Amino acid sequence: MIRDLGDGLVLRAATAADGDTLAAFVGDVLRVQDGDEPNRHLAAWTRDLQQARHPSFRPGDTTLVTDTRTGAIASCLHLISQTWTYGGVPIGVGQPELIGTRPAYRGRGLVRAQFDVVHGWSAERGHRMQAIAGIPWFYRQFGYELAIERGGGPRVRRDALGPLPLPPPGWRVRPATVEDAPLLAEQSATADARGLVSVPRDAALWRYELAGHSADSAPRREVRILERDGEPAGYVASGIEAFGGALVVTAFEVRPGVSWREAWTAALAPLFEAGDALAAGTPAGRCIALSFWLLGRDHPLYRVVHFQERDDGYALYARVSDVPAFLRAVTPALERRLAVSACAGHTGSLTLGFYRAGVRLAFERGKVTAIEPWTVDVDVRGIEFGRPSSDPRRPLAMFPDLTFLQLLYGFRALAEIEAAFPDCIVRTGEARALLEALFPKAPSSVWPMV
Repeated sequence: MIRDLGDGLVLRAATAADGDTLAAFVGDVLRVQDGDEPNRHLAAWTRDLQQARHPSFRPGDTTLVTDTRTGAIASCLHLISQTWTYGGVPIGVGQPELIGTRPAYRGRGLVRAQFDVVHGWSAERGHRMQAIAGIPWFYRQFGYELAIERGGGPRVRRDALGPLPLPPPGWRVRPATVEDAPLLAEQSATADARGLVSVPRDAALWRYELAGHSADSAPRREVRILERDGEPAGYVASGIEAFGGALVVTAFEVRPGVSWREAWTAALAPLFEAGDALAAGTPAGRCIALSFWLLGRDHPLYRVVHFQERDDGYALYARVSDVPAFLRAVTPALERRLAVSACAGHTGSLTLGFYRAGVRLAFERGKVTAIEPWTVDVDVRGIEFGRPSSDPRRPLAMFPDLTFLQLLYGFRALAEIEAAFPDCIVRTGEARALLEALFPKAPSSVWPMV
């Protein structure tokens, strides 16, 4: 037991013996919106985790709240450790997932109690941040901000295409096997380099993606190799459900020097065939569209194919408990950005206020010499209007609540945050130039290792 929560409820870590019961609990509690049936895909994912299929997750990484009077699970939370990159710099990430509470136990602070525990675990493991693919608003209560790009790609309707084109001569599409893992690692690294935040997969992790998930597990992807003249030319990945009759395409990559247009033409019919197989037992009856939502707002494919319809994007939640420590960890990425900006070779300092806390960055000829916690002096005289000031105790830029995370992860440009939040204030032109150089708006490509 980790903690007695009172009223017959205890908080503890899960064990392998909880696997089947926990899987049934998750499937029942985390149903599809307005759904009548338990979510079998989330149940299968939970069972996979509890069976230690994941390379960095064990049953004890799950917190449970149980009712001692009945033995029933009241609430749960899973913490999945992984390595992401920020501007090419590896960072440890803790991803809380499969979080749910039975309706009869809601409103008692059970999720908060579990977050208190797993945030401590995450810090002990050296995670610089936590991230969640979660429901609207809820996780803001626990220090998270919607701050990393997620989705926003185009949709292709079958009835708008007419007859599907034949593949170009020499092209074919086949299922990927574990022997393709080195190839996939090489090609996905090229894709990762396009995004500010990404999740690198070496050959071992690709073997997990290809063979580590059970058939019904929600994170499983169907991966197909695109071949030209008998040689691998790219890959495409898709989900295992047809949402509203649409197949979700989660990745599409080609090797350097290969035509994106030809790869698109070769992949189109096999993708609709895969969608047809998934949609056969649904009300739609067949695949009516391909959704490229998870490719995000910017992808090389969009430069060669004109898409007329695009779905709105969302965001991943991010939590950074120690902003100065995070910035120190990704200093190489910050210095690289500065070096190719109009502020190259800058010497000076930049103070950022978050109203309750802040951070100071110092630069010497374009190199970061210090990143440290910084707070506004409470003895500063006069009302704060955000105007230029000669008092160095006032921050050069101010960001309310957790809005700085939107800038940090490239989700919003500085001007967009200022337009949305009147109390986001940049005091000087020099501060604005530095912020825009260090934290430009940038796409991210996040396929979590879950």
